Amino acid sequence: MPMDRESVRVLRERLSEYIARIDKLLSKREEERDKMIKLSRDVIRLSGQVINAIHTGDYAEASKLLQRMEDAKKEFISHAKHDPYLYHTGLVYSTLAEYVEAKILYSLVVESKPPAPPEELDVPETAYLQGLGDVVGELRRLALDALRQDRIEDAEHLLAMMEAIYMELRGLEYPDALIPGVRRKVDVARRLIDDTKALLVEVKGRRELARLLHNITR
Repeated sequence: MPMDRESVRVLRERLSEYIARIDKLLSKREEERDKMIKLSRDVIRLSGQVINAIHTGDYAEASKLLQRMEDAKKEFISHAKHDPYLYHTGLVYSTLAEYVEAKILYSLVVESKPPAPPEELDVPETAYLQGLGDVVGELRRLALDALRQDRIEDAEHLLAMMEAIYMELRGLEYPDALIPGVRRKVDVARRLIDDTKALLVEVKGRRELARLLHNITR
C-alpha cells in the first residue's frame, strides 16, 4: 500500500536528514582530498629528486632531499589518516609508492643496508610492494651507468640486488584486487633482469676479447 501524505512528509524529513549528514561528510572528504592532492605533488617531486641525486652520485644532496621528502610525506599521511576511505585509495598508494621507492633505493645504494619494513615507514603494505617493485628499474639504471664506466663488479652487485627483490616479490601469488599493479611490476622486473644479464655478459665478453687482443699484439 502506497504511503499517505503524512508518511511521505516523514520520509522526506528522514531522507533530508540522512543526505545532509552524507553531504557534510563528502564535503569534508573533498576538502581533505584537495589538500592531499597538493601534498602528493610535493612528495612525488621530492622522491624524484632524491632518486636523481642518487643517480648523479650526489649523496649529500640526496640526504638533504630525503629529509624534506620525509616531512612532506608525514604531512600527507596525517591528512590521509583522517578518513579510512581516503587512506585506502589510489592517490595514497601511488604517492607512497614513490616515497617507498626513494627510501629503499637510498638504503640500498647510499647506506648499503636492507630497507626498513612497511610499518617503520608508516605506509600500507600495498604501497610498499609497489615501491619495492619499482626499485628494480632504478637499480638497472645504475647498473647501466656502471657498465658504461666499465665498473663490472658494481654492475654485478646491482644485478644481484635486482634479483633479490624479484625473487621475493614473485612468491606473492595474490589477485590484483589485493595487490594492485604488483604482478605487472614483477613481470617487468623479470624482463629488466634478463636484459641486464645479457648486457653484462656482452660487456664482459668484449672486455675479455680486448684483453686477449692486447696480449697478442704485445
